[in-house]
Amino acid sequence: MSLQIDTQASGNATRVSISGVIDENADFAPLLALEGNVEVNLRGVKRINSFGAREWMDAVRKLCDTANPNFVEISPAIVDQLNMIQGFLGHATIRSFCAPLVCPHCDAEETRVFNTRDCLDIDVAIPITECPSCARNMVLDDVDDKYLLFLREPTLVA
Repeated sequence: MSLQIDTQASGNATRVSISGVIDENADFAPLLALEGNVEVNLRGVKRINSFGAREWMDAVRKLCDTANPNFVEISPAIVDQLNMIQGFLGHATIRSFCAPLVCPHCDAEETRVFNTRDCLDIDVAIPITECPSCARNMVLDDVDDKYLLFLREPTLVA
């Protein structure tokens, strides 16, 4: 699955949707042309390899030089990189992220979007989330402290 970058002007901002795989074939040229307020949705990013991570970081640094980027709905693949690589999103702000959830009662699985501010307000945890199948509480399908480590970086969340 190749990388897709779609841009759309919206009021006083540009909305960008990125999906696919960030690898050696990724072309970040559409990002590098942006200026002003930019909202980047990363929900569709499925995987990142090491070469792609390096190219991504270069592109984000350049984007931060010419624009004011805010990242929304960052995918679990991006969360993993954030937790391993300092500066993966430059000095941009993370407004929301996706988290994989599982129900310990009925084994239902789904990915939900959480606002970073809501998670910070409850001491680095995800808000209580009801299972759509059995209405009991779902839990993060990962180790909470490990998956949510990026929330402890105060310059990244808002």
